[in-house]
Amino acid sequence: MVNNLHIIKSMLNFSVKDDFYFGQIFKRRKDNIEMDRDQIIIDSFYIDSLEDYDKKLPYVINLCNMENARAYLRINKRNYNVLAKHMLKKVVDIVFTENCKALRNCFNSVAGEFHSDPDKKWIIDIDNDKNIVFKDLSDFLIELQIDAKKEPMIIQIPTKNGSHIITRPFNLHQFKTRFSNIDVHKDNCTLLYCP
Repeated sequence: MVNNLHIIKSMLNFSVKDDFYFGQIFKRRKDNIEMDRDQIIIDSFYIDSLEDYDKKLPYVINLCNMENARAYLRINKRNYNVLAKHMLKKVVDIVFTENCKALRNCFNSVAGEFHSDPDKKWIIDIDNDKNIVFKDLSDFLIELQIDAKKEPMIIQIPTKNGSHIITRPFNLHQFKTRFSNIDVHKDNCTLLYCP
């Protein structure tokens, strides 16, 4: 089991009206070998406040346990007003291409695509098999964030096969010259809970 509920709660910030965080529960073939697809989305959820986070967690945990699924949360917040404009454009595109079944997933698609976080966060994806010394990586990330004139952020989130390091943006080219085998995600989700 991986439980990052308290770590992630400490990262949430609802400073602007209509801000929210977007999460999804995935059932993956890695955890369920009988599946005929790599993964399916069991449910999506939206966190509008810290109270809402606390209220929705029992449902999320229960569904993950029941389905042997993983809950993920996008760490860059979204904003309902901003997404409404992107959604309007997407709905028009869907109607004009006569692909109206796609309307079912329209909001989740837009929520996954567009963030509104002025304090952008990136995810460094570290697998256990990479033999990375965390101290070396952390020191280098701090240096890169300072060079980028960002307040350094290093938050380690355990995953099933390693960890995610949450940082602020930095010079990706410099990072890749030293750690070419590590993936960096600019707007992705991190593991919230996994049974």
